[in-house]
Parts: sequence; structure tokens; C-alpha cells
Amino acid sequence: MDRERAPVPSVEDRLVAVLGGRQGSGVLLTPELILTSAHLFEADDAVEAAAPDGDGPVPCDIAWSGDPDTCDVALLVARRPVLPLPLAPPLRWGKCAGWQPMPRCQVLGFPQVQRYGPGELEAAQIPGTLMPLSGRMRGRYVLHADHHPPAPAPDGSPWAGLSGGPVFAGPLLIGIASGDPLGWQHSSIESVPLAAVIDDPGFRKALLEHWPDPPEFEEISSAYPEDLAYEPAYAKAVKAAYSRLEIFGLDELSSGDWDLDTAYLSLEAQSSPAGRPGPPEPPGRIEDLLGSRPRTVLRGEAGAGKTTLVWWLASHAVCRTLPAQLAELDGLIPFVVPMRSLTARGITSPTPSQLPKIARLPVDIPPDGWAGRVLDAGRGLLLVDGMDEIPQADRELARKWLAGLLRMYPRTRCLVTVRPLAVGSDWLEQEGFEELRLLPLGDEDIHSFTRAWHKAARLECDRYADEYWAKRQRKRLDALEQELDREFRRNDVLRDLARTPLLCAVICALHRQRNGFLPETRWDLYSAALNLMLANRDIHRRIHQPEGIELTADEGRQLLQRIAVWLVRNGRAELTRGQAVRQLESALRGLRRVRAQGTPQGVLTYLLNRSGLLQEQSPDAIQFIHRTFQDYLAAKELQESDCLDELLLHAAEEQWQDVLRLAVGHCSRSEEHRLIAGLTARAAEALDRETEWPLRALAAHCALNARYIEDDQYEQVWKALRRLLPARDQWELQALGRDVMAALH
Repeated sequence: MDRERAPVPSVEDRLVAVLGGRQGSGVLLTPELILTSAHLFEADDAVEAAAPDGDGPVPCDIAWSGDPDTCDVALLVARRPVLPLPLAPPLRWGKCAGWQPMPRCQVLGFPQVQRYGPGELEAAQIPGTLMPLSGRMRGRYVLHADHHPPAPAPDGSPWAGLSGGPVFAGPLLIGIASGDPLGWQHSSIESVPLAAVIDDPGFRKALLEHWPDPPEFEEISSAYPEDLAYEPAYAKAVKAAYSRLEIFGLDELSSGDWDLDTAYLSLEAQSSPAGRPGPPEPPGRIEDLLGSRPRTVLRGEAGAGKTTLVWWLASHAVCRTLPAQLAELDGLIPFVVPMRSLTARGITSPTPSQLPKIARLPVDIPPDGWAGRVLDAGRGLLLVDGMDEIPQADRELARKWLAGLLRMYPRTRCLVTVRPLAVGSDWLEQEGFEELRLLPLGDEDIHSFTRAWHKAARLECDRYADEYWAKRQRKRLDALEQELDREFRRNDVLRDLARTPLLCAVICALHRQRNGFLPETRWDLYSAALNLMLANRDIHRRIHQPEGIELTADEGRQLLQRIAVWLVRNGRAELTRGQAVRQLESALRGLRRVRAQGTPQGVLTYLLNRSGLLQEQSPDAIQFIHRTFQDYLAAKELQESDCLDELLLHAAEEQWQDVLRLAVGHCSRSEEHRLIAGLTARAAEALDRETEWPLRALAAHCALNARYIEDDQYEQVWKALRRLLPARDQWELQALGRDVMAALH
């Protein structure tokens, strides 16, 4: 059951009243640390602080107090938490970068004018325009209130009690209210800039003693304060979009997705020298390697976790929750650019203003020019995901777009993900990009992933209303986890199948669904996974004809194959509803039983809602949950429709090569011979080594995985490949693939 959640605290929730020799205001830096004004008390005064939602006044000690004439700020330490802040966003500090007026700022506090009875305090929120230049000579900020000034008080300023209150520019704390300047008829409020206080050695020493890791200052562009108002909403939308993840096999018995951190696995990667002299650097965790690289091309196989990493970076960077190794990225504004979406929408060179819109986040349109200002200030994190998912002919145009954007905004951090052979090793070298390569999961990584998968599966048991049933399922999952871990440690073949997060998740799901029985080859694994999604999902959920349509696993596969092969033939990763319907119309001509149950539009709705293999990420943009399944189904369709010659015709094209690798597992004995012979002939006709090498590697892969191959053909394949050895660079090594490299050694 869903629990009622309290609202997440905002910066305004940090306001407290300070009770000393005089009544004033303050701001919570931490639950026990308070910033206020020094002129409110003397050194021997008893001081208390109280929060509107707290449980009464809390005694405080004065950790540091400045000179009221020059640095009217004091630091208090409460003897117990004034207010818990478990869900509050991290406090951010700002300073003005120029002298232009900055509207939409605010001062918070408990002024006399707001009191509704003798001794009865009430909070006041005073919006206004900050005038950085007005108090420059005295080291002050001056805020002109937006509303009519309060009436004069007979015994002093109507703003009495506001001193020590926080001055915010959007979410940034920039000053501490200190006084009511003469001559302005109470329409202005002075404050001490926070940036000036931090320079005082005594204050900084006291602060670090109680708060070892205070935030860094952020410069505020006074000309565009609306940016500050927009960015929290954008951050919330990014967090909502990218902090949840669909985990393969965990939606068999329940709906929904899962917290990304529950299933996130720190991946291992290695620097690719890309022609530079010397041996490659030793492998390391991706978080350690990314932090020191402002611009990175990250290569990884299908299912290696590239997109998951992009989502994890985006959701944590915007919330300032990245680990210490990625401190350089913490707080940056992420722009996720899924390249497959650009192709589907006909966008070739997105402008800065289009970057926030590409991912179709649930947030309002940003202020004009906002994204460009973020990039120009060096506050942007550009995450370009799936450069391999656009047609090969468009990749040079994409490179020019990215290079031009980064030349325009040279301080932008950028990560580009791509499959190993999609682009050359020097593709973005001139733009200062370094290469990283995701490594296969190590044995301990497989163990960690298995543990995380089963942990996420156990969390689903919390949704069961029957606690006895939930307890039984948790116990069963405990046993399955231990059994699968033992099987991974014992079975080398199974362990080698689980070297990517996707395949490891597939194995976990099948092991659970089959009560411990697992397929032995990659193709059996994919086939079983498709059966799990297409045939068994609704059976396990006890759902019967939810859309008025019932498909067998084979019927579902036939329909999905038509969509998959259309995507491959057109060099696409997404298609519209209209395009999908046309492919289903063609397929339904031979599926009489399905045709009798509904229209092509109805069948598409069924596949989107029930198959678990298609998804509509945004209106009118349909894609497979992972490209591996698209390639597997396209390979099956090409084999069944006697289109192996079409495969061979495109064998030199990177986008087709994964399809070709999977096709050999679908082939009959004669088709295997024909496919390998065709690859061998294409390689022999190649005009240069760059074209010949991947074709020889593909032929070797097919020879290794063919169920039947004559000795003469097998030896011919390997003899031709060995003639080209050794590999000359990292690109050639990656083209070989793990299985061929293992066979060569």
C-alpha cells in the first residue's frame, strides 16, 4: 500500500526565530547549526532558537560572533536538533557575479510588523529586488521590497526582529539580513553578503569545526533571476524521469519500476589509448575514471549498462548526490540526449534551446536562453546516449554538431555512449575526448549484480497484501539467490553468458521463473526470455485476455519480428504508431487467428501493454525495451524470410553486424554454411584491411557458434583471420569480440 508522504522541505523550512538579548531571525545550515546576526546578543546572553515546525525553543551556544559594525553575523550551535531535515535538499550558497539588479529575491524572518499579538511571532516572506551596487562601499547587499513599505513603528523600525533572517536568490542563500537603512522609509533591507563572511578566518574555522563539508559558492547571473526559479523544477523533473529503472524479469508478478540505486552496479572500465604510446591504464571503476575526464567517449557492448549509467549520472548530478569521486559533476545541470529520439523526430543538430526538450521531461518550458546560459557558465553536463542508434550516414553530421556545440561552450562536461565499433577511435579526439571502454562483468560483479537483483525482487514482496505469502516468497528468493550464486561459481559456461548486466538480469529472471533450470546457450537464453515475456507473464499474473486479445508466444514473436526488421532496415531505433500499425497489417495477413481477434491498432495496444518488450517512451515514439531484443528478433525474421543475402549485403555496416552475429544461432545447417561462406567471400573482396578485418572477425564468430560446420570451412575461416594477426589497435581488438579472442588464445 502507498504511504502518505510528507512534503519535501524547501529552503524556506530552514527559517528559525532567534531569542537572545533581542529577538531576531536565523537560518539552519544543519539541524544544529544556525547563522544569524551578531548584534542580537552580548557574549554572556542566553540564546535560544525555535523553528515553526519544531518542538519549542532549543538552547544554543555562540560558536563565533563577528563585529556588528563590519561583519554582523554570528554562528550558533544548538544543543540538540532544532528541526530534523532528513528530506531537505542540500543548502546552496551563492554570490552575485555582477552589479545588475536581481529581482525575485526574498528575505525571511520574524519582524515586529508581522506580530499579531504581544510577544506572538509570525513569519514574514518579503520578496524584492536585490541591488548589489547599492551597498558596495559598506560591503552590503540592499533589497528593495516589492510591496508597499510598512508603516513606521513608534518604538523603532517595523523590521525589528528580521535581523539574522536569510536572504535567498531562488534556492541559493546569499546573505543575512542586518538592518533597515535610513532614508528609504522602510522600503529597503540591508544584508551581509555570505561570501564576505566566509573570508573571515575565525568564522571559517568555527564553521568547519561543526560542518566539515560546507557547499561551494555558486555565482549568480543577476540579469536572469528567472533561471534560479526554474532550475528546481527542472531538477525535480530529471529526478522523476531518471531515478526509476525497469529491471528485466521483476515485473512478472507486479507492475511498476524500481529505484535505480537499488539495482545500480558500479561498472568496471578501462582507458583506451587510441593510438597513444605505452600500455593501457589499469582497469578501474567507472566513477573513478569519469571524474577526471571532462569529455569522454564510453564504449560498451549491447546490454553493458551504458544507458543505466547515463540515467544514474543525470539523476544524481542534478540532486548533488554523486559520490566524492564525481565531485566535479555534482550540481551540474544534465541534458540527456537519447540519439534514437533525435532520429525519430527528424532533429539532426539540436540547438541549446532544444536540449531540455529532447527527453520530453514533465516540466514547463524553460526561460528563453536558459540552456545556453547554463552551458556558457560551465554548469552543463551533456549526456549523449547511443550514438550508434542513428544511421551510419548521419554520424558524421552528429559529430560536427557536437563538436560545434562544444566549441561554442568549451566548459561543458560531456559523455558520449556508443557501441564498440560504431565510430572510429579518433572520432572526437580533436575535441579533447578521451576513450573509456566498459569491461565485461567480473566474477565478483556478477555476484554483486545477482545480490542486487534479488534484493529488488524481495522488495516487490512488500506489495503483497498477504503477509504469509510475502514471507514465503522472500524465503524462496533467498534460496534461489544462494543456489544461483553457487551455480555461477561452479559453471564456467553460465558465468560467461552473464558478462553484461542485461544478460545477468535475464539469467536471474529465468532462474526464478524456472525454479532453477537454465538454458545453456545465448540463443536459448534469448528465446526463453521472450517466452517468459510473451507467454508466461499474464499467466503468472492470472490475467486473461486483458485487451480482448490472446496471443501465443510464437504469434507475439512473429508480430514483433516485423517491427524489429523494419527498424533495422531503416537504420532506426524508434518508430511511430502509424509505422508500427503498417508493419502489423502486413504480418496479420498470415496470422488468421490473431486477425480475427482485433484490428492492427488493437494488436499494437496489446503488445505495448502486455508484451513487456515494446514501450512508448513518449507520445508516438515506440521502441524495444533494449536493442538486443530488436536485433535478435530482426535476425530471426531475416532467417525465416530467406533474406540471408540481404544480411551479407550489409555485413560491413556496423548497425547490421550485431544482427548478423545473432542470425547464426537461428540458422539451419545449410544456412550456417551459406552465411559463413558469404562472409568469407565478402572479406576476400575487401579493398583494405579496415573493411576486411571486421568481416573476418564476423566469420570467426559464426564459425565458433555454428551448430554444424565442416572442418574444411572451419579451418579456412581461422587461417584467413590468423593471416591478419596481430591486431594493430584497440578498435581491431574490439572487433574480434570476447569469444573469438578467447579462441585465439
